[in-house]
Amino acid sequence: MTYINFPRRIARFQEELKKEGVDVLVGTKLKTVVHLSGGFVPWRSAIIVPAEGELQLITSALDAARLKDETWLDNVVGFGGLPGLDFMDMIAARIRELGLERSTIGIESGTSNYLPDGFITLYEYEKLREAFPEARIVNAVHIMDRFTLVKEPEEIKLMRQATALVDYAHEVVRDHLRVGITEKEIAGIAEKVMRDRGSQFAWTFTGGQEIASGYRTWWFWGGCTPATDKIVQCGDPVMIDLHGMFWLMLGDVAHNAVMGEPTREQQEVIDAYVAVCHKVVEEMQPGRTLGEVAARVNEFVREKGWAEWVLPGFGHGIGHFGHEWYPCVAEAPSPGNNEPDYVLEPGYIQMAAVVCNRPGVAGFRLERPLLITEHGNEVLSKLPLEPWIIDCGRSCARR
Repeated sequence: MTYINFPRRIARFQEELKKEGVDVLVGTKLKTVVHLSGGFVPWRSAIIVPAEGELQLITSALDAARLKDETWLDNVVGFGGLPGLDFMDMIAARIRELGLERSTIGIESGTSNYLPDGFITLYEYEKLREAFPEARIVNAVHIMDRFTLVKEPEEIKLMRQATALVDYAHEVVRDHLRVGITEKEIAGIAEKVMRDRGSQFAWTFTGGQEIASGYRTWWFWGGCTPATDKIVQCGDPVMIDLHGMFWLMLGDVAHNAVMGEPTREQQEVIDAYVAVCHKVVEEMQPGRTLGEVAARVNEFVREKGWAEWVLPGFGHGIGHFGHEWYPCVAEAPSPGNNEPDYVLEPGYIQMAAVVCNRPGVAGFRLERPLLITEHGNEVLSKLPLEPWIIDCGRSCARR
């Protein structure tokens, strides 16, 4: 068990609000709600964070009792479809209780490729504006985004465990890979193993355990690969992207296999993929910006002639439930997605990622959590970067 000092975390965050001149934050992003409550919060919710004073979590009335029991917060209330219990009515009531009707109110507005981010909606903003016409409403989305980049030591410890249980599931999947197994069967094996080892949730909205084989691995620049009824064949590349969650921290490891000896063309893709993976790890060094890392890897890819195969982005954010996208490793800025000017610092964890797909031949995906240290980095996953080669004769014999 790992103790996380939530009062200390909250006090630090409230200091950030004061620095930004925000008197109270209406936190609607999933990342914010989870980070400050310490709970698994799947419903539309808001956490009301004054710069001084007690926090209040406003969540679905269906789930409020559980969250009051499982989070560190005492002040958890439910909203529902009854007079006076509307979501925005309860947010407004809490701000009035705090006496902050004429204060600076922070909201979380923005955009992202990641669907469940939880930005405030236009309806919610307008209701807030209507309720507090004398307040100053500012966008404070950047505060939590920056606050969660460097992980607490306790979070790093839990990330190691989350990654270890996903690594183990990959090893079990490797031992069960055979010609004739379906992608859904592979996903089921992995899910059971991770649950048995302590995973609480197959968290990704892109399909839980993502499994692809054959042609489903080589779509141009990748794609979501939720497991299907497709049967694995001899000669298929197999992409295995597993997701677990250990005490809210997310385990995410993508690895690959080839059923049988690779063809000459498949080996060319493997060689390119492995070289780019090593390059990404090599370039993720403290003191460099994410944009510099992306530029160095992209230059390497162009020099090798692999630009048509390799996606020109090399990672995404990772942490606890709700922190699964920002910031990505790319050269160009993109609001809510890429932050090229962010300087890598010790304690930061990046999901290092490589997509190398050659349509008609093979596709491979890397995802490995990478921790920035004082003098370099550490890949938390202990799996090899090279794809596994599965003997088709062995796998056929096991049917």
